[in-house]
Amino acid sequence: MLVQTVNFGSLEIPENRVVTFKEGLPGFPQIHRFAVIELEELRPFQYLQSLDEPPISLFIINPFLIDPSYEFRLTDSDMEDVHSTNSAELAVYAVATIPEDSGSATLNLMAPIVINDKDRCGKQVILHESKYSVKHPLLHDAHQDEAKAQNA
Repeated sequence: MLVQTVNFGSLEIPENRVVTFKEGLPGFPQIHRFAVIELEELRPFQYLQSLDEPPISLFIINPFLIDPSYEFRLTDSDMEDVHSTNSAELAVYAVATIPEDSGSATLNLMAPIVINDKDRCGKQVILHESKYSVKHPLLHDAHQDEAKAQNA
């Protein structure tokens, strides 16, 4: 499948890399097919590129790289939607927002994206009763820990 993207120009996406979101994503219910785009120069970030509407792409990262204690539960319905019985086999991503002032970058930890790489299906899960935020600071740990140490 050849896709003309805004960020990467023309991309050839093999059929076995297409991820289907049965319900689309919140805000984009009409978009069902995406691909995870990995570029060495962006690591550890990636893009979730829409194949149905190529101007749409989301900057994503594995949230456990930012917050190793991050945790959430998937319902039986969520697991069914991604054709899985084992959450350990799912890839998890959080949408990152990087404004011009990169020190204000945030992650949406309240709505993780889970993908079953084997069956190529995914879902963005809204954690309604969550301690996490849609604007979790991406770069807060080192600066906050340093400030706490100085104030102690």
